[in-house]
Amino acid sequence: MRKILLTFLFSCISIFSIQAQFELDSLKQKWINVGREPIEGVYSLSGNSRSYSIALAKNDDVFKLVYLQGGLDSWVYGDLKGMIAKSGEMYEGRWNAGKPTKPNLEDIKIVFGNKKFILYWSDWSIDEFKMIYPEKAEEPTNMDKVFMDEAFKRDEISIPIQLSDSGEVEIPVMVNDVLKIYIGLEKTSQEVIVSRDIAKTLIQTKTLGYKEWKQGNYYHFIDDKKEFEPPHVFNLNSLGLGEQQLNDLEAVVSKDLTRSMLISFDVLERFGKVNIDLENKLLTIKP
Repeated sequence: MRKILLTFLFSCISIFSIQAQFELDSLKQKWINVGREPIEGVYSLSGNSRSYSIALAKNDDVFKLVYLQGGLDSWVYGDLKGMIAKSGEMYEGRWNAGKPTKPNLEDIKIVFGNKKFILYWSDWSIDEFKMIYPEKAEEPTNMDKVFMDEAFKRDEISIPIQLSDSGEVEIPVMVNDVLKIYIGLEKTSQEVIVSRDIAKTLIQTKTLGYKEWKQGNYYHFIDDKKEFEPPHVFNLNSLGLGEQQLNDLEAVVSKDLTRSMLISFDVLERFGKVNIDLENKLLTIKP
């Protein structure tokens, strides 16, 4: 199965340049006449600035995700948006955020629940799709429990990383549940180092304030007319990596504007046993 999945992934670039062949009425008739896999159906995404529906249907050893309708001007009915295959407890594949003739491919992971699925994007953000045909997802359900139970049946978690212009590893994190950012790794005695801009961004999101400030004059810091006078130290409420989270980390504000945020290797290892694969640009954590 792993070999099939890898073959499928490497062939996606050429496949995505071809218009999908699914037509909804004939697909529905096929499901009636021949039957369908439990995960096959029409799903809807509603929320944020994107609302649209897709058909998920099996084709040989993979499943195709085909755009049906929604408020997205650049997407057309029948466009092939994604292809996934079973990989352990999850499904993995690729998604085309562009047009069939001008693909913009992204690695994705999907976990299925009760007539729903969660799609994990490459930055580990998520979207929830609910089945609307031939069955309909009922509300309310405890989706958090369903998907977390499935996701953590795996022995390890893999997260995409990127390299900075200078070749240093950067990993995607969620800061204080409001800020998604790639941050650098460094061997340092400080748990977290942030730039002034990041600290002020957290203040603007109202997740950092006077009560979190440990050292330095908070009101002096937030006054743009005042010069920066270190040290400034505060408590970071949370740092999320994948589905794991650390709380109450000590952060130091740096004068250095060349890097927005750094964490120490010691902090990273609190998430679990860490392995960095530079060739495939993956960070693997074994809890």
